[in-house]
Amino acid sequence: MVLYKSTRGVSPSVSFQQALLSGYAPDGGLYLPETLPSFSREELRAWAKLSAQELLQAMLPHFVSSDEITAEELQSVLDGCYSKFDDPDDLIPLKTVGSVKVAEMWHGPTGSFKDLALSVVGRLVDYFLEKSGRKANIIVRTSGDTGSAAIHSVLGSKHINIVVWYPRGCVSLVQELQMTTVDAPNVKVFSVEGTTDEADVPLRKISADKEFVSKYNLACFNSVNVSRILLQAVHFTYLYLKICPTVDRYVTFCVPTGGLGNITGCVVARTMGIPLQIVSTVNENDIVDRTFRLNDFSLSDSVVHTPSSAMDIQIPYNIERIFYYLTSQKSQIVRDVMESFERDGRCKLPEAITKTNTYLQTARVDTEELFSAMKQVWQENNYAICPHTAVAMNAGLRLAAQNPEEEIVVIATATPAKFPQVMERGGVPVPRVEQVECLFGLPEHKELVEKGEDWEKRMRDAVASFNQ
Repeated sequence: MVLYKSTRGVSPSVSFQQALLSGYAPDGGLYLPETLPSFSREELRAWAKLSAQELLQAMLPHFVSSDEITAEELQSVLDGCYSKFDDPDDLIPLKTVGSVKVAEMWHGPTGSFKDLALSVVGRLVDYFLEKSGRKANIIVRTSGDTGSAAIHSVLGSKHINIVVWYPRGCVSLVQELQMTTVDAPNVKVFSVEGTTDEADVPLRKISADKEFVSKYNLACFNSVNVSRILLQAVHFTYLYLKICPTVDRYVTFCVPTGGLGNITGCVVARTMGIPLQIVSTVNENDIVDRTFRLNDFSLSDSVVHTPSSAMDIQIPYNIERIFYYLTSQKSQIVRDVMESFERDGRCKLPEAITKTNTYLQTARVDTEELFSAMKQVWQENNYAICPHTAVAMNAGLRLAAQNPEEEIVVIATATPAKFPQVMERGGVPVPRVEQVECLFGLPEHKELVEKGEDWEKRMRDAVASFNQ
């Protein structure tokens, strides 16, 4: 059986189903497979002919044992999982924009890359719950796109209830409406006076409460959930093979970075043998850049609010998964580093992390540079990009100028139509998208949570209200 262990090495290993239907491990760590497969160049070249869904069917059995879900059952679960995307046969369109390629990962039902993984996660969770005759309760705290994608993935489910928390004033109006205009009995949305980092504190406490987690079958759809990471690794494998079916060279992905979920997916893909290099791009909330470039793994005084709001994160929780792979899965080192960081707000990284990183670069892009990239791409290519993509674009264009022979792919994480105010501020026309325009004027359904309230109690009460 494929088993999953915590990055911190204290909690017992669990099955795929247990990892899927959980959040943080009881020891505070994050689940990852005990072992990862290693794919040869010959295997990868054979996969280059597969569709995205066929590649999923080929790769997922390496992460979940057949005694948990047979090949036939898995195929049934995955059948049509991308049917609501713009073009299931061209899941991630590639565009050449100046000196770089752009991978548009946002052609799902809510217009962001989160749809790619969550359209599958929701189906997997529903399968295991139906099989066991149980229900699950999901808590999602979102900095923008995860909330709506998670909601969409469970709409109509008889087995899944979902509670979504988003920071008021820190997401775009479109992102907010994609969550608050949903009227469904299994969905509750909370508008919070605070940040996603602050919301992560009570969520961690609740995740560590074994009795509460067991009573309500509590799970998580953020990239805390290991299935998100594994699916993102599959998508980067698909994207790499689309670009380089001969598997004879490295491709560099410039990725907008918040909680480091996409970056961790790249790291997993690289660990399995995909020849890729990674550039993690951040805004003024630059803990990732400071950590890997300067060995400054420390909190800033506060979160800086920027036009790339989904990246306004101080604590990129997936960073310990990256530490885990950089240390060759040495849980004791990861645990010492993370406990020191959680205790003191800073930690000097050991050489087991700093001396082993050969494939992950970082780049910091400030707001002025973001708008410069957005305007340049529009003026030179008549191509609109969202503010998060603009962060990666700035870094990608700089890298292309320095290394013109390098194949550089900028990851476009969301349709620019979700950020009309930022686009207008940047002097770039806002694309008209029907799935966005239909939101305005619809009634909203949300509850307000203020600073000073007991957030943990509000979270617990929201979950309990589904089960009265």
